[in-house]
Amino acid sequence: MQIENVKELLIQATMKLLKESENPVKITARQIAREADANLAMINYYFSSKDALVNTAVSKLMADRADELKEIINSDIPPKQRLKEFLVTMSDITSDYSDITKPTIPYLLLEGEIELPYYILPMIKECCIDKRSEAECRIIAYQLISFTQLIFYRTDDFLKYTGIDINDKKQRDTMFQGILDIFIND
Repeated sequence: MQIENVKELLIQATMKLLKESENPVKITARQIAREADANLAMINYYFSSKDALVNTAVSKLMADRADELKEIINSDIPPKQRLKEFLVTMSDITSDYSDITKPTIPYLLLEGEIELPYYILPMIKECCIDKRSEAECRIIAYQLISFTQLIFYRTDDFLKYTGIDINDKKQRDTMFQGILDIFIND
Protein backbone atom coordinates (compact mmCIF):
# COMPACT_ATOMS: atom_id res chain seq x y z
CA MET A 1 0.00 0.00 0.00
CA GLN A 2 1.45 3.36 -1.01
CA ILE A 3 1.57 6.08 1.61
CA GLU A 4 -0.27 8.65 -0.59
CA ASN A 5 -3.21 6.26 -0.92
CA VAL A 6 -3.65 5.67 2.82
CA LYS A 7 -5.60 8.86 3.42
CA GLU A 8 -8.08 8.08 0.62
CA LEU A 9 -8.34 4.45 1.72
CA LEU A 10 -9.29 5.61 5.21
CA ILE A 11 -11.96 7.90 3.79
CA GLN A 12 -13.34 5.18 1.52
CA ALA A 13 -13.36 2.62 4.34
CA THR A 14 -15.20 5.06 6.59
CA MET A 15 -17.75 5.80 3.87
CA LYS A 16 -18.33 2.07 3.38
CA LEU A 17 -18.77 1.46 7.10
CA LEU A 18 -21.14 4.42 7.42
CA LYS A 19 -23.31 3.08 4.61
CA GLU A 20 -23.38 -0.45 5.98
CA SER A 21 -23.67 0.22 9.69
CA GLU A 22 -26.97 0.02 11.53
CA ASN A 23 -25.55 2.41 14.13
CA PRO A 24 -22.85 4.67 12.63
CA VAL A 25 -22.17 6.25 16.03
CA LYS A 26 -20.59 2.98 17.15
CA ILE A 27 -18.05 2.70 14.33
CA THR A 28 -14.61 2.50 15.90
CA ALA A 29 -11.24 3.69 14.71
CA ARG A 30 -10.05 0.09 14.78
CA GLN A 31 -12.87 -0.97 12.44
CA ILE A 32 -11.96 1.81 10.04
CA ALA A 33 -8.26 0.94 10.09
CA ARG A 34 -9.03 -2.76 9.59
CA GLU A 35 -11.39 -1.99 6.67
CA ALA A 36 -8.75 0.24 5.06
CA ASP A 37 -5.98 -2.27 5.81
CA ALA A 38 -4.09 0.60 7.39
CA ASN A 39 -2.26 1.24 10.63
CA LEU A 40 -4.57 2.67 13.31
CA ALA A 41 -2.16 5.57 13.91
CA MET A 42 -2.73 6.80 10.35
CA ILE A 43 -6.17 8.08 11.33
CA ASN A 44 -4.65 10.59 13.74
CA TYR A 45 -1.75 11.28 11.38
CA TYR A 46 -3.99 12.32 8.47
CA PHE A 47 -7.12 13.55 10.26
CA SER A 48 -6.15 14.34 13.89
CA SER A 49 -9.07 12.22 15.15
CA LYS A 50 -11.60 9.58 14.19
CA ASP A 51 -14.34 12.23 14.42
CA ALA A 52 -12.55 14.44 11.89
CA LEU A 53 -12.23 11.43 9.54
CA VAL A 54 -15.92 10.57 9.93
CA ASN A 55 -16.82 14.20 9.23
CA THR A 56 -14.73 14.11 6.04
CA ALA A 57 -16.38 10.86 4.93
CA VAL A 58 -19.89 12.21 5.62
CA SER A 59 -19.08 15.34 3.63
CA LYS A 60 -18.00 13.20 0.68
CA LEU A 61 -21.12 11.06 0.90
CA MET A 62 -23.29 14.16 0.84
CA ALA A 63 -21.34 16.07 -1.82
CA ASP A 64 -23.86 15.42 -4.59
CA ARG A 65 -26.67 16.85 -2.51
CA ALA A 66 -24.54 19.89 -1.71
CA ASP A 67 -24.95 20.95 -5.34
CA GLU A 68 -28.61 21.67 -4.52
CA LEU A 69 -27.43 24.23 -1.97
CA LYS A 70 -25.11 25.87 -4.49
CA GLU A 71 -28.00 26.25 -6.93
CA ILE A 72 -30.05 28.02 -4.27
CA ILE A 73 -27.19 30.35 -3.35
CA ASN A 74 -26.77 31.33 -7.01
CA SER A 75 -30.48 31.73 -7.78
CA ASP A 76 -32.22 35.03 -8.46
CA ILE A 77 -35.01 34.67 -5.92
CA PRO A 78 -35.36 37.32 -3.17
CA PRO A 79 -32.78 37.01 -0.35
CA LYS A 80 -35.16 35.99 2.44
CA GLN A 81 -36.79 33.32 0.28
CA ARG A 82 -33.36 32.12 -0.87
CA LEU A 83 -32.22 31.91 2.76
CA LYS A 84 -35.33 29.93 3.72
CA GLU A 85 -34.88 27.56 0.76
CA PHE A 86 -31.23 27.06 1.72
CA LEU A 87 -32.11 26.24 5.34
CA VAL A 88 -35.00 23.98 4.31
CA THR A 89 -32.87 22.13 1.74
CA MET A 90 -29.98 21.82 4.18
CA SER A 91 -32.35 20.37 6.77
CA ASP A 92 -33.87 18.03 4.16
CA ILE A 93 -30.40 16.72 3.33
CA THR A 94 -29.54 16.36 7.01
CA SER A 95 -32.81 14.52 7.59
CA ASP A 96 -32.27 12.23 4.60
CA TYR A 97 -28.82 11.32 5.89
CA SER A 98 -29.67 11.49 9.61
CA ASP A 99 -28.08 8.12 10.40
CA ILE A 100 -24.69 9.31 9.21
CA THR A 101 -24.91 13.03 9.99
CA LYS A 102 -25.86 12.65 13.65
CA PRO A 103 -22.45 11.28 14.69
CA THR A 104 -20.71 14.29 13.13
CA ILE A 105 -22.75 17.02 14.81
CA PRO A 106 -20.83 17.11 18.13
CA TYR A 107 -17.59 17.35 16.18
CA LEU A 108 -18.97 20.17 14.02
CA LEU A 109 -20.31 22.10 16.99
CA LEU A 110 -17.36 21.66 19.32
CA GLU A 111 -14.24 21.09 17.25
CA GLY A 112 -14.83 21.63 13.55
CA GLU A 113 -14.07 24.77 11.66
CA ILE A 114 -16.90 27.29 11.54
CA GLU A 115 -17.71 26.93 7.83
CA LEU A 116 -21.44 26.56 7.20
CA PRO A 117 -22.40 30.04 8.48
CA TYR A 118 -20.24 31.52 5.71
CA TYR A 119 -22.61 30.03 3.12
CA ILE A 120 -25.64 31.90 4.46
CA LEU A 121 -23.88 35.08 5.57
CA PRO A 122 -24.21 36.86 2.18
CA MET A 123 -27.96 36.12 2.13
CA ILE A 124 -28.36 37.43 5.67
CA LYS A 125 -26.47 40.58 4.75
CA GLU A 126 -28.77 41.08 1.76
CA CYS A 127 -31.81 40.67 4.01
CA CYS A 128 -30.45 43.06 6.64
CA ILE A 129 -29.05 45.88 4.51
CA ASP A 130 -28.69 48.98 6.73
CA LYS A 131 -30.48 47.17 9.59
CA ARG A 132 -27.71 45.06 11.13
CA SER A 133 -23.97 45.40 11.57
CA GLU A 134 -21.47 42.93 10.13
CA ALA A 135 -21.05 41.34 13.56
CA GLU A 136 -24.82 41.00 14.02
CA CYS A 137 -25.16 39.34 10.62
CA ARG A 138 -22.36 36.90 11.48
CA ILE A 139 -24.00 36.07 14.81
CA ILE A 140 -27.34 35.44 13.10
CA ALA A 141 -25.66 33.14 10.56
CA TYR A 142 -23.93 31.21 13.33
CA GLN A 143 -27.10 31.02 15.41
CA LEU A 144 -29.13 29.65 12.52
CA ILE A 145 -26.58 26.98 11.59
CA SER A 146 -25.65 25.86 15.10
CA PHE A 147 -29.31 25.81 16.16
CA THR A 148 -30.17 23.64 13.15
CA GLN A 149 -27.31 21.26 13.93
CA LEU A 150 -28.32 21.00 17.56
CA ILE A 151 -31.99 20.27 16.89
CA PHE A 152 -31.02 17.46 14.52
CA TYR A 153 -28.75 16.04 17.20
CA ARG A 154 -31.44 16.26 19.90
CA THR A 155 -34.62 15.64 17.89
CA ASP A 156 -36.47 13.85 20.69
CA ASP A 157 -35.67 16.51 23.29
CA PHE A 158 -36.56 19.27 20.84
CA LEU A 159 -39.93 17.59 20.21
CA LYS A 160 -40.60 17.35 23.96
CA TYR A 161 -39.63 20.98 24.51
CA THR A 162 -41.35 22.61 21.50
CA GLY A 163 -43.86 20.10 20.20
CA ILE A 164 -42.16 20.39 16.80
CA ASP A 165 -41.25 17.12 15.14
CA ILE A 166 -38.11 18.00 13.21
CA ASN A 167 -38.45 14.76 11.25
CA ASP A 168 -41.77 16.00 9.81
CA LYS A 169 -40.93 18.13 6.76
CA LYS A 170 -44.00 20.35 7.01
CA GLN A 171 -43.34 21.16 10.67
CA ARG A 172 -39.64 21.71 9.95
CA ASP A 173 -40.36 24.09 7.04
CA THR A 174 -42.89 26.07 9.11
CA MET A 175 -40.35 26.33 11.92
CA PHE A 176 -37.72 27.81 9.58
CA GLN A 177 -40.18 30.40 8.30
CA GLY A 178 -40.90 31.41 11.90
CA ILE A 179 -37.23 31.61 12.77
CA LEU A 180 -36.49 33.80 9.78
CA ASP A 181 -39.42 36.06 10.66
CA ILE A 182 -37.81 36.55 14.08
CA PHE A 183 -34.26 37.16 12.84
CA ILE A 184 -34.95 38.92 9.55
CA ASN A 185 -37.55 41.63 9.97
CA ASP A 186 -38.74 43.16 6.70
